[in-house]
Amino acid sequence: MEGDSYRVSAAALRRRGFVTTSGGGPTWSAAITSRGEEYLEKVDGSEPPIPRQGNVPVTQQLVDEVIAAGGSLRVPRRWSGHPAYVDYWNRAALAERYGKVPDEKRLEVVEVDKELEIRLVDWPGKIGRVELDEVTVPEKVSRYHPAAKRFREDRERQEVSRGQMQRAARIVHAIAKEAERRGWSVAYSGAPEGGSWSDSSVRGSGGRLTIGVEEHEYRIRVHEKGVHTRGPWEEGIRRERELDLRWGSMRRENAPSGPYDADGTGSLELELEDEQWFLLRGRQRNWGDRASWQLEERLPHLFREIDERLVEAKRVAEERRVEAERAAEAARIEAEKREKAWNELMEKARLALVERGRIAHLRAQASSWQESELISRYCDAMEEAHGENPQAVKWIEWAREFAASIDPLREPLSIPDPPEETPEALQELLPDGWDVRGPEYGQYDPRSYRGSGRRRP
Repeated sequence: MEGDSYRVSAAALRRRGFVTTSGGGPTWSAAITSRGEEYLEKVDGSEPPIPRQGNVPVTQQLVDEVIAAGGSLRVPRRWSGHPAYVDYWNRAALAERYGKVPDEKRLEVVEVDKELEIRLVDWPGKIGRVELDEVTVPEKVSRYHPAAKRFREDRERQEVSRGQMQRAARIVHAIAKEAERRGWSVAYSGAPEGGSWSDSSVRGSGGRLTIGVEEHEYRIRVHEKGVHTRGPWEEGIRRERELDLRWGSMRRENAPSGPYDADGTGSLELELEDEQWFLLRGRQRNWGDRASWQLEERLPHLFREIDERLVEAKRVAEERRVEAERAAEAARIEAEKREKAWNELMEKARLALVERGRIAHLRAQASSWQESELISRYCDAMEEAHGENPQAVKWIEWAREFAASIDPLREPLSIPDPPEETPEALQELLPDGWDVRGPEYGQYDPRSYRGSGRRRP
């Protein structure tokens, strides 16, 4: 038998008491025990035992559950710290990262009400994991890359002990050379000129190797465990000494003392920073010395991570572009609908304004005619009662002339001219949420447009 899997199986059966093994090397052997024979009889019997299922990774289990649910799975949303909290965004990202998601598919986690919905959505053109490219760190460097040279010389932002500096510089040199080989830009960001450090004990304020790829920027921090940032640490010591000279022994608790690298462990770490923080769920960002490998051996994984982040960034950019196009198209359609509705409402407002003017004119005519008729009847009554009085006759004559002057029937009637279309007059006839100045003004509420167009005058 070839391979070692049968040895693992035999060892597992032996632990359960089903077989015994003897010998070693190529001549070892295994023999079934009475307990093993009893188990086989049960297997061949009418009620065989249920086989023990192998352990399934949680990422694979998540994918299986989503598929079993028809491509969309609802799960409770719990905050971090809850006993049953699960970071489903991170788990979905890990499932994709480790190839658990079917080809041409991806997992999407969205918030729906008070739950999370995990969806298996199409992703045409999806690629698997990027292959690892060899990155060699030279044993000796005769001429450092400019970025690595600055990394060595920038004492203020060093986070590596003096004993590990040469090694760290060679790693930075290898990263910079590999990045340039790929056509990427490389630069080193050091201490700010004329700047000052606010916290003398802070870690993580060291220099960064910056790699530019297309419109993206990735910052790489190389540091050593236990080592403080040299500039602020030594600045803190200087300030403590000034305090001692000025005020005597007044050293603060946890004040810096000793060399910045006194607690260095010799273990180098590499941290990848990304301006697109929203893409970092489930992604690896730290590499370092371990019992099984050194940092130099993990540089291929660093570049693979950058490659995969580029792919992910392009996917997100494409999704955003498509979403922006959809939003723009929806906005265009909505604007056209609003403009059409506004034009209809404005036309109805104009008609309503004309109608309101005619109604007002008609009511004024009817009122004048009614008044004229009333005055004429009053004159008849005055003439009957006081027709022989000269003063009354004069008053009656004047009254009859006035009644005739206000009588609208004295001349041929016609439709009155439309009133002036002032913005104020038209605004009164528009529904709430609409503005006479144009469809783009006002607080538009679709419920305010019912197609009726005008209010009652």
